[in-house]
Amino acid sequence: MTSALYDPEHGFYTKGPLIGRPEGAFNTNAMFPAFAFALTRVIQQAEALIGEPLRVLEFGGGTGELASNILSFRSSSVNNYIIIETSPSLREQQKQRGITTFSSLENLSPAPTFVFGNEVLDALPVHRVMRDGTGELLELYVGLDEDRELMEFPRQPSTPLLAKRLQDEQINLGRGQVAEICLDLDDFLCAIQHVVSKGYVVFIDYGDEAADLYSYKKLNGTLRSFRSQKPTFDPFDAVGEQDLTADVDFTALKLAAVKAGFSYLGSSRQGTWLKSIGIDQYVSQTQKKHHAQMEIEQLTSMAYLGSCFDVYIFKTVGVPDGLTLHL
Repeated sequence: MTSALYDPEHGFYTKGPLIGRPEGAFNTNAMFPAFAFALTRVIQQAEALIGEPLRVLEFGGGTGELASNILSFRSSSVNNYIIIETSPSLREQQKQRGITTFSSLENLSPAPTFVFGNEVLDALPVHRVMRDGTGELLELYVGLDEDRELMEFPRQPSTPLLAKRLQDEQINLGRGQVAEICLDLDDFLCAIQHVVSKGYVVFIDYGDEAADLYSYKKLNGTLRSFRSQKPTFDPFDAVGEQDLTADVDFTALKLAAVKAGFSYLGSSRQGTWLKSIGIDQYVSQTQKKHHAQMEIEQLTSMAYLGSCFDVYIFKTVGVPDGLTLHL
């Protein structure tokens, strides 16, 4: 999954120009100016709570469209907005919009910061595991069959951390059940913690708490592949030309965040959250009233994106809890 998504030459996200186009990956929340308006309101609230301007740090900024829309609603300098983007081609598009962008957090110093990731956690690489007929936990490795076609091979787990994750979350997979485990969450949250002297962290993504994510209802796991905005059902088809994604383990996210030094503030369905932070006020900010109403409906309705995503909010020690008042 790491190679398929992030290989320097052939990875899906390295081929960044496809993202946001019909032949590329899904581009949901980020394509709506109303979504940027709502995020701007949250950033402003965070700044009011802390009492000073905050650096805005966006992970996985895509073409930079969301960043540009947020900046159009903000009066602060564009230099106080940074995108962390692994794709060289997407970074080039972001730079063309005048946005500061880096490939990693290595060049950043600690500062008061508002961090957010929109559909970023679901693209972190995962391990695939299964419980065999004897109850033993195995890992599914990728290899070649006798015809040199890619396929999965069950073997002993590559690390005891896989079993530990399931034990920590009190998960017992059923015999034959397949599941995904993301071990990158700990390092990801620790890296963020090192550059946020004080502030808030907001993740918007799809997933479940561990008890539901690993329930009998998902016996084959949640790994999915998409190409040209359509599911392909085969992660080994056209490797590097399709997106791979897995549902986020929100229980693991909370544990990783607390371990990194953050405090968990709360969570909400996206639709409820956007409504409560005042997305409806976007209508008064544009002349295209009908179009604005349609955007808000797409983002907040439980029949559309409003129920597809959850919002999880964290903070550094010592800053006010007030951001949860809107949850």
